[in-house]
Amino acid sequence: MELQKNSELFLNNIYALPLWVRQVVYLKTEQKLSEELDDFLELLSPKEPLQFVTPKITFKGKRELEERANNFSEQFYIFLENCKDNFDIFEITLRNFWTLSETAAIFVRAAEKEYIEIPACESNYVIIQFLANKIRTGELLKRLGKIDVIQLENAIREQKRKVESGNNMRIADVMIELGYITEKDVKIILLFKEESKKRFIMGLGLASLKMDNQATVSQVYQNMQKELKRLEHENRILKARLRKLLNIKE
Repeated sequence: MELQKNSELFLNNIYALPLWVRQVVYLKTEQKLSEELDDFLELLSPKEPLQFVTPKITFKGKRELEERANNFSEQFYIFLENCKDNFDIFEITLRNFWTLSETAAIFVRAAEKEYIEIPACESNYVIIQFLANKIRTGELLKRLGKIDVIQLENAIREQKRKVESGNNMRIADVMIELGYITEKDVKIILLFKEESKKRFIMGLGLASLKMDNQATVSQVYQNMQKELKRLEHENRILKARLRKLLNIKE
């Protein structure tokens, strides 16, 4: 039996809105996204958003999932299990109440261990590495083709020179000063990384949950799982009622 996707449950809540409401939501959202994302898409323009990347588990990954020989964290094995179920990054992040940056960190570790395949779209994997703090801003820009190797080397040398003279500048600010990139480019990159640290919980929207204690984390996850099961049950009831109302047979 195919597992109910939390992302579908979330979207179903939008699809269930009256058509006249959905029309307003669509037009307002389109306008807002056009204003906010045009510059972002110009800078970070993978063939498809990294949220739609479906990690492909390898034979080595399946064996580790079955044997758990390396005693990784429970979250790591949940990630592998989700990969085996062919969930994309968006679904994995939603169903486990992770932030996108948390998912990215596990993704990169699994890829480094050869438990999942590296995505075919190189720019997507570069951004995932950036969100996981595996590469820095300069390396991100170089691998996305926004600056070249010589420009990056020049920026690093200039930054070192400034630090030695007491001017502790970020590499991004140095590249702006050298004219390699714009302030807008840096703002977009840092904004995306900051947004990736936000946790999305259906029914609560964006949530900043500080959970330093592992027992607290486990309890919160359990409570959320119960709530999701309740919502899924209600969703099935609503679908059954709709089928009966419209005289639709299974």
